Amino acid sequence: MDFVTQSVVIGMTEYAPLVLAAIGFALLYRLTGLINVAYAETLTLGAYFGVWLNTSFGLDFYAVLVPVGILSGLLSVATYLAVFRPAHRRNVGALEMIIISFGLSIFLRYGLQFVFGYPVRYFDVPPPDTVVVLGVGVGSFRILAIVSVAVLSLVLYLFIQRTSYGLKVRALASDEALAKVSGIHPLVVTLLIWFIAGVAGGLAGAFLGVGSAVAPLLGWRQFLFILLVVLVGGSWGLGGVIVAGVVAGIAVAAMTLQFGQVLYAQLILIIAFIVILKIRGTRLTETAKV
Repeated sequence: MDFVTQSVVIGMTEYAPLVLAAIGFALLYRLTGLINVAYAETLTLGAYFGVWLNTSFGLDFYAVLVPVGILSGLLSVATYLAVFRPAHRRNVGALEMIIISFGLSIFLRYGLQFVFGYPVRYFDVPPPDTVVVLGVGVGSFRILAIVSVAVLSLVLYLFIQRTSYGLKVRALASDEALAKVSGIHPLVVTLLIWFIAGVAGGLAGAFLGVGSAVAPLLGWRQFLFILLVVLVGGSWGLGGVIVAGVVAGIAVAAMTLQFGQVLYAQLILIIAFIVILKIRGTRLTETAKV
């Protein structure tokens, strides 16, 4: 029973930031059908924005979260306007869009290194308070990450299901041409979704960075987990993404406790995801409609 309890608590707390990032990625994937590889850099830049605000202006970790979310959201919108929208208007295919996103990822990564430098950075924060949950000690930052996932999930659900803009998002994701005929302005709705996705990714990066270190490959190392969670759980909506992320996090925690190596746990999880996708016959690419 102790093993199960530890797996659940550690899995939910350690992987809560990745569930948050998966929610943002799922919104983009649902709206556009695009596997945006550059989303990995949204996490990385969110972490760097956070450590920059923390070390340069003396803001504590909780105070940097709002500006980190705003900056990451604006950066996400800028990449759409500067790269993906022009490519879509030139009728670029789905595979080419993925290649473009990969190139953008590399550009942002090395641009980040040019601005912030190459050394690994750390948040200048006191050790987090420890909260005992079911006999397992959990840092306060991880608790905040779980709360953020819960709040953002609820807000997004209410936004998508209960508001007029949410109706427009669903209409745009289903049929862009019909949405235009219905009087929906696709650009406004699309920009809103890219902003929300950027906020989610940036906050996830900040939570990941404060829990370890901030490095140029921080987001890239987590992208495969995010992608597989969205591909497996995305067909059931945001709820499916959240459930898939939580289950995957608990599974990795359990296997890490059992085998003592997180690498083995991640490898087994990747194989399991691939088997599930093969059974479902999920295609990794769809026609992009950014």
